[in-house]
Amino acid sequence: VRELIGRLDELPAGRRELLLPRALRSAIQRFGATRNVQDAATALGNVCASEGERMESELSTIRYIAWAIPSVGFIGTVRGIGAALSLAHQAVEGDITGVTQSLGVAFNSTFIALVISIVLMFFIHQLQLMQERLVLDTETYGDRQLIARLRIHP
Repeated sequence: VRELIGRLDELPAGRRELLLPRALRSAIQRFGATRNVQDAATALGNVCASEGERMESELSTIRYIAWAIPSVGFIGTVRGIGAALSLAHQAVEGDITGVTQSLGVAFNSTFIALVISIVLMFFIHQLQLMQERLVLDTETYGDRQLIARLRIHP
């Protein structure tokens, strides 16, 4: 156990705080304390699960912004329709230029907001996929390269 912890301690300071070294350290320390492989596997899983939850919570603000963007577009639509209605008297007199420009702004606002939201949601989903893969790959690596090799020597 000391030898494995020593190897992790040899990593540069910035790398020791990455997910894989933290998860391995937790599993090794738990195994050293309990001499139980299942406890080590649980410790590895707990570190990975808490990291996954931390990453998920950090995306909440970005998700809120992606959700709010269409609402801002809708506000632009309402303002544009309101402006068009305020020019209705000109349309009755035969000049529909102001009304059509205002309606164009109204629907353009919604269109732009929806496009931005779609693009942003794509990148959010890509980021989330990368994060989930990182956590899963870390747990799989820990299971295959550490947990499966832990043995108790009398």
